[in-house]
Amino acid sequence: MIAPAWLSHSGVQQLLNMLLDRTERAELAQSTQARATTLDARTFPALYKAEFDGDRQELWDYVLSLAKMQWIDLRLDKAQPGMAQYERKPKVKVLDLVAIRNATGRLERSKSPMERWREAVFSELSAPDIAKLNVSKYRIDIPGRLPEEIARQLNSLQALVGQPLMLREVSARLFWGQSKILDGRQALVAATLGLDECPFAEVPVQLQIHLPAEGFERILFIENQVTFERATRELGAKYAGYALIFCSGFKGSALRLRGEGGASLYFAAHGRIDDVSREAFKQWLTSTILLPCAFWGDLDYSGMAILKALRNSFPNMVAWEPGYAPMLKRLLSGGGHAPDAANKKNQRVVEAVGCSYADLTLLPTLSLIGKFVDQESSWYD
Repeated sequence: MIAPAWLSHSGVQQLLNMLLDRTERAELAQSTQARATTLDARTFPALYKAEFDGDRQELWDYVLSLAKMQWIDLRLDKAQPGMAQYERKPKVKVLDLVAIRNATGRLERSKSPMERWREAVFSELSAPDIAKLNVSKYRIDIPGRLPEEIARQLNSLQALVGQPLMLREVSARLFWGQSKILDGRQALVAATLGLDECPFAEVPVQLQIHLPAEGFERILFIENQVTFERATRELGAKYAGYALIFCSGFKGSALRLRGEGGASLYFAAHGRIDDVSREAFKQWLTSTILLPCAFWGDLDYSGMAILKALRNSFPNMVAWEPGYAPMLKRLLSGGGHAPDAANKKNQRVVEAVGCSYADLTLLPTLSLIGKFVDQESSWYD
């Protein structure tokens, strides 16, 4: 039987491909129940967004023909005076999948990216089946590279084990100089090698530290570099006994911070740098030794989020009241800036961090006033 010429109409092809896409998604979800699709401007724009009534009617006639050919099942809502059939919320179901596939040229279901990755792993990775099964759960996508190419590169991992390489160096060696492909994919590396843990370390968190001349007995993390530098050079009781740490953005929030090799430490030359003092700081950082610990940053939701994250590694950390109190005063007296004035309008609201001063004072004030205060402004009160 010769297929009608109108089946090649771009609008008809749009409809048939849309129905195929939905059918294939249902198959991937292992849904056995065929669902009806409502035709509207979103699902069938060629009809519903057509400029002229004649074009809409032409496409609708083709829909009726598809139903008459029993390619689709077509149901309409109850007729209303003056209402065209295509305005009656038409619902369609696929009846003849083979015919629709032939008409679109899509003779087989398009495989999902995850399916293509799974096939590539099982065909290209030289590893036991259990390892292939585990690796297939962690898809890698690199624009311009086939899944088979990527999977083959994983075979070179074993030769790198035992070398003093960081994870990003391994990634660069495997994936054509791209160093960040394996970020967050330690589980994939471990699965490929058949190990419980990834043998390659992440890039250590870099901490800049200033140790006071009189020795330290408490810790203060500072978010912004200008404030950190100013604090390291200010004399007086405010910072007495504090080891000062510059933690830019969320780098200081990494859970690996307190693990062995999780941080690279850089001590300020204008602070105390003797071996005993540096070793004492390292002992505190990598052990369960408890010292009073505080965080001071911008008075905004991003700063509060950093404090919340840091408390995962330092459970006794609190918002530093000597630093935040002047900023809070500025906010309450009408100072501060609107979020969109400093490119901060997309900050996610933080409800609580686990520190009473932050939860009962700082966060409610931020919510009430709707403005932020930069940390650097505290120097000019």
